[in-house]
Amino acid sequence: MSTSITTEITKQLMADSLKKLMLEKPLNKISIREIVEDCGVNRQTFYYHFPDIYGLLEWILEKEILSILEDNDNFLTWQEAGVYLLRYMEKNSTILLCALNSLGRNAIKRFLHFDVKNVATRYITQVASDIDVSEEDFDHVVHYFTICFASLLEDWLSSGSDRSPEEVIDILDTIVSGTARAALERFAEKRKSR
Repeated sequence: MSTSITTEITKQLMADSLKKLMLEKPLNKISIREIVEDCGVNRQTFYYHFPDIYGLLEWILEKEILSILEDNDNFLTWQEAGVYLLRYMEKNSTILLCALNSLGRNAIKRFLHFDVKNVATRYITQVASDIDVSEEDFDHVVHYFTICFASLLEDWLSSGSDRSPEEVIDILDTIVSGTARAALERFAEKRKSR
């Protein structure tokens, strides 16, 4: 077995152990000793791959969310990417809430921000492919929608909403439909009048 496959398997074993332990207690109450005992690796192996438990948590989120959302070929529309992200959050809500409560809102926002920015960029690109705007203006609109989307996702996760991922994305689509395009058109008009 190649080293990279062995490395991935080892990391996944530790990730599964951390996720299992997070179902039982807060992240700040979990020790590296508990993780390595649960998955059957030694402490040195843990430190070979991760600097601390937070590094392992970050790897989990990157592997399970970011890598999928970064690959634009996985989704035809921003709505599909949004539903995927919400389904992941719903399926892993206990773990994400544990991380949210242990790491604090800023840390989770940092994780969510990157994911949501990919979805927002996809959305803005879809609705504005025919509008001539500067990269800076495009980035302003993406930034605005990233903050809005991320706040809505955090609220949905924290409040234990009874709405399905599909309902949330449909509501979001209804609210933002036309808004991004109108903003980009206004930026394009300003640019023309200068």
